[in-house]
Amino acid sequence: MAMMAGIPVNYGHSLIEFSTSLYRELDQTESVCISPYSITAAFLLLMVGARGRSQQQITSALFKNSIFSEEEKLNYYKYLNSYIIQQAGVNVSLASANRLFVNNRFTVLQNMRKKARRYFGTDVSLKDFTRPKASAFVMNRWVSKQTSAKIKNLIKDDWINDDTVMFIINVIYFKATWEKQFSPKKTSKWDFQLPNNKTVEVDMMITSLHVPFYHGLDFTAIALPLKGGNFDMVFILPHQKIELKNIELKISLEFLSDISSGFNTKYLHIFIPKFKLQSNFDLTRELPKLAVTDIFKADKANFSNLIVEKTPNLYVKIAVHQVVFNVNEAGVEGAAATASGISFRSSSAPGFLANRPFLFYVRDIKSGLILFIGRFYPKVG
Repeated sequence: MAMMAGIPVNYGHSLIEFSTSLYRELDQTESVCISPYSITAAFLLLMVGARGRSQQQITSALFKNSIFSEEEKLNYYKYLNSYIIQQAGVNVSLASANRLFVNNRFTVLQNMRKKARRYFGTDVSLKDFTRPKASAFVMNRWVSKQTSAKIKNLIKDDWINDDTVMFIINVIYFKATWEKQFSPKKTSKWDFQLPNNKTVEVDMMITSLHVPFYHGLDFTAIALPLKGGNFDMVFILPHQKIELKNIELKISLEFLSDISSGFNTKYLHIFIPKFKLQSNFDLTRELPKLAVTDIFKADKANFSNLIVEKTPNLYVKIAVHQVVFNVNEAGVEGAAATASGISFRSSSAPGFLANRPFLFYVRDIKSGLILFIGRFYPKVG
């Protein structure tokens, strides 16, 4: 996976490794989707406001053992984010936005405000958190606007009280059409195979075209190109009798790099389910699996780079992530939002028949960065 000029290869690779590590640790058994791209932005912002072990744990999760200064981490992120959005072109709708919603009793430190603006284009909005419903309404209206109304109720009003210092929110919206769209006329009902001889009916989209194809030891993979040539959606399908979780355990930078470098163009009959997913995550439960723990504990968190007022026991009380992801004959549409609330206290020709649980991810082809990653594993009944 190549990285663009000016950005060290191991910087981008670290972010991909964070994406795969986060996905591997998800305690999910059914259909699910996350946006590592959104979570990365939100926690980079959080990193700026943290100090000591709190900052070190966020840095270690995002960048493993890579040695970059804070300025380098932020500069490279800004450049990478700008590149991905600018090169998306007219064929793709891609937007990423950040906002600090701050309790008007507190003052954001000038350095935090400056870095949030410089590296993330982040505005600071002061709110009266003694009015929870009004504050939640304003934040949710902003999220809804940024995600084309795909995510409407990210923030719950009962999360807000006078002790709430701020919410750090990142949103991402992505919409792209297939380079060659599926014909809706060919979409038909198919049985989707699940373990224990169970099946569920899905709407199966059907097409035939030349695509990048990879044949692994216990899976096959294809990359369906999206218009513009900068993004694609990769599908990883376990072989018959191989459980999806056996493939998911392998998910890593090296695993995805091997697939990417091993793609060969092949003409295939392709069968992909049409699906819609909505996933919600409590990151206070997911991130400790990556050793990010201190920021969620009032007696250990260190956010002394965040606000002017000397406030004891400042910690992350709420950390949520919500994704809406749609795949249909026209293309792909995904939206995600991450919020951190800081408080104190078949055919003769070869085919790719995705009629059993599979893994998918949407990536920027050049950098390999993952915008969305998930699995399709529908419920029975």
